[in-house]
Amino acid sequence: MKNPIQMIKQCNEKDEPYFLLRGQDVCAMHAIKAYYQAVLQNVEDASFIEEIEEIMKDFQAYRMEQQTHIPD
Repeated sequence: MKNPIQMIKQCNEKDEPYFLLRGQDVCAMHAIKAYYQAVLQNVEDASFIEEIEEIMKDFQAYRMEQQTHIPD
């Protein structure tokens, strides 16, 4: 998985907007699943698809262990 800190720095350097989801966010899985469907329709890179699948697994595992809510 890519380094999120580095990605945010790159976005800031380019004045590029970004969107961050946290494991505790009750809406995160819904957003990730929607993004995943868009990736399946628009991206052919198998490694990128696998990366999104791993992110979904991580978020799902977190939800099983922790309560989710709208984050601060």
